[in-house]
Amino acid sequence: MSITAYKVEAVGHDRTGKDFGYVNIMYRYGNKKSCPRPDQCEKMEVMWADESVYGPPAPGSKVGDFIQTWLMGSWDCGVFTHREIAQRLMDTFTGLKLKELAWFENPREKTLKNGKPRARRAKWLPDREVDLVYLYSDRYLDARNPSPAETDFFTVTGMDAWGVSTWFMCTPEAAEKLIAMNYDNLAVKETTIVG
Repeated sequence: MSITAYKVEAVGHDRTGKDFGYVNIMYRYGNKKSCPRPDQCEKMEVMWADESVYGPPAPGSKVGDFIQTWLMGSWDCGVFTHREIAQRLMDTFTGLKLKELAWFENPREKTLKNGKPRARRAKWLPDREVDLVYLYSDRYLDARNPSPAETDFFTVTGMDAWGVSTWFMCTPEAAEKLIAMNYDNLAVKETTIVG
């Protein structure tokens, strides 16, 4: 079986695909594993990414409407965005929730890769203060045995080479409205997930 819907994800560039100078976010690493599902953890533990999703050089300092995640892994349940955008989307669409973030300092904020102390502020840190949240859906649809989407947004689960993976998706009607909202750093694309 399969599900065809619209995959929603943050991208690290502007609408033209030419400006890649936007900050990236990453899950806190170390001995902590990232939370597999947002509804299973109190807060998402995150920090600013010192590497770009697209490879060197490091990401820029511009803050987009949505923030791309570096090394997301197979769990793609939602997007990082500004609190006011998340609230606007939650007021407009069904099936959305937000999760608060717990911020940690990236060790590279104070130290260069060679271990020496950083003389000036890292270029990949945001150029302004931002109030971000994680916007996701806790309505799960199984691509192996799909049921009709009862909400505008939902998370599709399916099996692939990594085991269980997830995709943050919406209905065609929601996709049309979301595209018309004209947000930067957001890709909305029709996708078929095979179970």
